[in-house]
Amino acid sequence: MNSQHSPFLIDVDYLRRKAADRGFDLPTVVWDDVCPSTNDELASLVRGQSTLTGPPADRFRRIAASESTDLAEVPAEFCICGTDHQNAGHGRLGRTWTVPARRSLTFSILLSPGAVFDSWGWIPLIAGEAVRSAIAEAGVPAVLKWPNDVLTEDGKKLCGILARVEAVPTGPRIVLGMGINTRLQRGDLPRESASSIAVEKDTDGSEVAHEDLLISVLSTLIPAYRELVGYDEDDFSRSAVGDEVRANMVTLGTQVRVERPDGSRLFGRATGLDAGGDLIIDDDICVSAGDVHHLRQAEEGASTEAGGRR
Repeated sequence: MNSQHSPFLIDVDYLRRKAADRGFDLPTVVWDDVCPSTNDELASLVRGQSTLTGPPADRFRRIAASESTDLAEVPAEFCICGTDHQNAGHGRLGRTWTVPARRSLTFSILLSPGAVFDSWGWIPLIAGEAVRSAIAEAGVPAVLKWPNDVLTEDGKKLCGILARVEAVPTGPRIVLGMGINTRLQRGDLPRESASSIAVEKDTDGSEVAHEDLLISVLSTLIPAYRELVGYDEDDFSRSAVGDEVRANMVTLGTQVRVERPDGSRLFGRATGLDAGGDLIIDDDICVSAGDVHHLRQAEEGASTEAGGRR
C-alpha cells in the first residue's frame, strides 16, 4: 500500500474498529485518494477482474482487513470501497456524477442477499433511510424521495444511491454505491436543486466528520439489511423498517410525474410502496423504475388538462 499521502477522509483501521464496537464486521475496507467509480472498482473485484494484492499505480490506497481475509480472493459481504474523489461516477439511467475532491462521502458496499430477489427493490430504500438518519444526526433534517435520493426538507438533493447486480457463479451480489454531499460550498454545487451538509449548516465543511457519518450510515443500514434478508413474512413493506422508510418518504401522498426508461410518462398520486419496494400510483399501478418529479399545484392542473395520468 502506498504511504506518501496526506490523510484520507477515512481512516480505514479506525473505521473497522468502530464498526466492531457497534457489533458488525467490515471484512475489508479499501480507500483511494482518487477513483473513477467506487461501484466499478468493487464490481471489478467481485467479478475477479482485479484483486487487492498490489497497490494501483495511478493512485494512493489504504486497506484494512481482518486476519482471515485473503486479498487475492473475491471480497466478502460488507466489503467497502471508497474514495476521497470520485471523478467518473455513475448516476441513474446512465448519467454521470462527479464532485470536487474531498467534498463528499463516496463509497460502495458489497451485499450478498441470496434468495430475496422479490425484495431487492427495498435495498436502495433502506440505504436511503440509513443516509437520511445519519444526515439528521449530523444536524441537517432530511427526507427520502423514491427510489434513491435523500433531500433537504425543501427538496434539494443531498445524496444519490445506485445499486447494481453482479451475477457470479457463487450467487448474485449487489454493489450498492452512495455519494453524500458533505463539504461542498455553494460555488461547488452542480445545480440549484442540490445542497450539502456544509451549506445547510452554513459552515466551511471542516466540522463534517466523514468517519462518524459513515459509521452512522452503516449502523442503520446493516441491521436493516439483515432484517430484509431474514424476513419471514410475505411483505417486507409491513416490517418496522418498511414503516420507517414510509414515514420519511416525502414522495408518498403527493402528485407525481414518473418518466419511465422507455420515454413514457405517468401522472398520479403516489399512494404506497409494495412488497418489492415499487412505487404504487393511485392505488393500482406499480412503478419499478423511473424518474419521479414531485408536482406543484399549478403543474398538477396542467398535467390533468394535458390528458390524464397515463
